[in-house]
Amino acid sequence: MGFAISWLAVSGRSPESVLGELGVSRTGRAEEFPESPITCAKLPSGWFLVFANEFDSPLVSERTLGALSAECEVLACQVEEHVMFSSASYHANSQQIWYVEHDAQKSIYHLRSQGRLPGQFDDLFAGLKKQQDDDGGTESDVDYIHDVPVALASSIVSFRHDQDIAGASPESFEVLTRQPSAKPWWRVW
Repeated sequence: MGFAISWLAVSGRSPESVLGELGVSRTGRAEEFPESPITCAKLPSGWFLVFANEFDSPLVSERTLGALSAECEVLACQVEEHVMFSSASYHANSQQIWYVEHDAQKSIYHLRSQGRLPGQFDDLFAGLKKQQDDDGGTESDVDYIHDVPVALASSIVSFRHDQDIAGASPESFEVLTRQPSAKPWWRVW
């Protein structure tokens, strides 16, 4: 099996405001791992996380991220391990500041980036590229470059979809539900 997920983390905006903007609400139910379709968690780093068990979720659409990032910071990440695709993007003041993408279907070394990347990008990429090279490059059974966007996102918000949240209590993910009266964030009509 593998992960097929999307998540975003917000800093500088209240969790209630984020949930309202996304058209979701709290259920009061909690779980240790984000297994429900959509969950949220307050990260020890101060960021507020909304997690979807869906790759290419409307949560991380350019339209949603632009609207949500007005007067705050939003970092989004997507992972589809079945095809070894990963991406991360950072938005502030309704603008995309940077974007990084890996798509192994194009090449095991594929990495596309744009914008003003954070300072840690070069070291993360160099370290993971060296691991790929040392493990046989394109002949390796492991795709280290897939981890570049994920590691970059984690270095900023201190969350990885495949690791426990350091310092968090058990059942730190709260299950969310779509608000029945609210127009979903992805519906244009």
